[in-house]
Amino acid sequence: MRLANKTAIITGGGSGIGQACARAFCREGANVVLFGRRKQKLEKTAHELAETSQKLGSRVLTIPGDMTRSEDLDRLVHETRNTFHRIDILVNNAGLFKGAPLHEISDDQYDEMMNINMKAVFQLTRRVLPVMMEQKGGNIIHISSILGIIAVPQVAAYNISKGALNQFSRSIAVEYGSYGIRSNSICPGLIETDMTADLMKDEALMQEWSKGYPIGRFGKPEDVANTCLFLASDESSFITGTVLPVDGGFTAQ
Repeated sequence: MRLANKTAIITGGGSGIGQACARAFCREGANVVLFGRRKQKLEKTAHELAETSQKLGSRVLTIPGDMTRSEDLDRLVHETRNTFHRIDILVNNAGLFKGAPLHEISDDQYDEMMNINMKAVFQLTRRVLPVMMEQKGGNIIHISSILGIIAVPQVAAYNISKGALNQFSRSIAVEYGSYGIRSNSICPGLIETDMTADLMKDEALMQEWSKGYPIGRFGKPEDVANTCLFLASDESSFITGTVLPVDGGFTAQ
């Protein structure tokens, strides 16, 4: 098992990419800590994983909380350490996607996007880094977006937040590599999740957008989770500071 005896925190772990990561990590023997605002979804995911984790001798812990509340982040790190005594993997998955023309974006809308997609990630990572430094090892994976590499209209604040996240990931890699800490950013294309469900109801738009994916389809949460699993494992021990598109070839054109 690739993640035996390792403990992973996954934010936004109750649905979509976070849930798929939880399944993949659990199958590979990791202790999994699910963090997010929707308690019922976290508990449903934990219940689904219970049989697998029990067979492998690992555990699944749910910690409801809000990424933008400092006290919730403190509690997340404290409870994880109290339960498992270490933090080996952090998957910064929780995020927000909203669009509006740039000239119509209010200060509140901009702040909301940056607070969730960047500031909260910064604050949680800052709390986890000392734990990993003490252990002399750790692995941080950021779920960014291809819109942190390229830009499209109507989502300027989102583009900015994910571009900043990619640079944040690189900064960690170069500053903390000497502690055995790796940091990588995954940039998915359009993935079929709850976050994109309303957008994907527009069949004409989806038909047009699908032309930009050489592989011929949009992504599934498992496509991203499998990439996370590789980056979380020792198989990728010489990979850090990367910004990796998982996009069916969209950004290759």
